[in-house]
Amino acid sequence: MGSDSSTTPDPRRLLAALANAQARKVFAEISIGGAPGSSLPPAKLARALTLLNQAGLVETVETEGSVRYRIREHIFRDALAGLSPAPSPSGVERFLAADGRIDRYPAREADRLKLLAWAAARILDKGDRVAERELNERLARFTGDVPMLRRYLVDSGMVGRTPDGSAYWLALKEDDGEDVR
Repeated sequence: MGSDSSTTPDPRRLLAALANAQARKVFAEISIGGAPGSSLPPAKLARALTLLNQAGLVETVETEGSVRYRIREHIFRDALAGLSPAPSPSGVERFLAADGRIDRYPAREADRLKLLAWAAARILDKGDRVAERELNERLARFTGDVPMLRRYLVDSGMVGRTPDGSAYWLALKEDDGEDVR
């Protein structure tokens, strides 16, 4: 792509041009209105200008027998507009941080129950019966507030526990049969 303003700029080409230290220096000099590449040998200046022009970052302006360069003002906006938006997380993922840990608890009860079912299915298997210490270790993979998540799981009925808290097990109800894994 040249400096044709009717095409959408390629973000990879923009980044590749700006990754070149000499092209970046020339770009900065042009952007502040200075003479490009005054400290570069002519061959390196020509290479930097070619990179910038091919990426669509600068355009050549010929006036009265001289050549000067100017920044394409909307190049970055146009490049961003050409990118597809990042998909919005859906379902339980809306409540997870990038590392897969619970970021926050949903206000809506239905969403909160889905999140709790998701967590319960990942920390316990049917037939598991674990001590509180082991449960806490498993819960720590998903939250920084282990007691809160444990309490939510028990209060929701997703995890059962003995009256003295010595053992915990998966207690999903029969109607919780949707696949939460």
